Amino acid sequence: MTSHYRAHGLTISSEVELPLPVPPTGAGAGIADLTIRLGADRPVPEDAPPGTRLAGLARSTGGVFYVLTRDGERAHLRYPGLCDFTGDRDLSAVTAHPHPAADRELLPVLVAGTLLAAHLMLRHHLVLHASAVELDGHAVAFVGASGMGKSTLAAALCGTGCALVADDVLRVDRVDHAGPAGMVVYPGSTESRLRPNARGLADGAPSTAVRPTADGRLALSPRSHADGPLPLTACVVPRPSRDMLDVSVDRLPPALALMRLCQFPRVLGWCDPPSMDHAFQALADLVERVPVFDATVPWGPPFRPEVLSGLLDAVAR
Repeated sequence: MTSHYRAHGLTISSEVELPLPVPPTGAGAGIADLTIRLGADRPVPEDAPPGTRLAGLARSTGGVFYVLTRDGERAHLRYPGLCDFTGDRDLSAVTAHPHPAADRELLPVLVAGTLLAAHLMLRHHLVLHASAVELDGHAVAFVGASGMGKSTLAAALCGTGCALVADDVLRVDRVDHAGPAGMVVYPGSTESRLRPNARGLADGAPSTAVRPTADGRLALSPRSHADGPLPLTACVVPRPSRDMLDVSVDRLPPALALMRLCQFPRVLGWCDPPSMDHAFQALADLVERVPVFDATVPWGPPFRPEVLSGLLDAVAR
């Protein structure tokens, strides 16, 4: 069965069910920018596919975690023991071939995460490793590495009245008519994927809004924004602290902000020169236009109400 989505500014047609916004009833699917088909099972080995390496990451215990290559007009994203994704050169038309023994529930995680991020980057869009919420018609993005509290803060803020814009993958574009900063973000995932220590944020949510994921997390579906791009007000790099009692926020000068954001690529091990050059230039443009903050946040959840309100007051004023 094929489902249709509108996310990251793309029309997506997929035979893998994804946690992405669905077009409004009657809007029609339109011509897909990205098509994902489910192919036959086949063994997915450890060796890299043929072609030029665009990205890759080794396991800490040895062996390949994932690798992305391009061979002429074909690109190949491989997760050994999980799935092969094969497609055209920018992964716009992709067929997924799961490993016979793989957990099929992991496919949506891989597609909505690395595959979508790689597709956007190969098409020279800026992608942040970020979760974002909507506040008064603008977006605040939380940027950082895995485990720094991006999804946790976004989910907690959604509990105070914000709406989720995206989780984990955030597309940012420069659009000069979009307010003073001229930077917009696009709706992405409709779920926040929470680690075990943040499961309390799902307490009280309807059972239909909470589900376990195949990678050991809890997916929470809060109220989300899916009505088109939003002006980006601020980028926040969270730093959870067990010692601090109050929020401490520092605005970074552009040069330091650029260095900080470069530390948190969404696709680790990316080594494709053209897209790397474009991403660096786009980040340099972003930090000149949008405030970037370091925010030390008292450890949570639970978060005291004044922690969350103080954080938003400091970065969104």
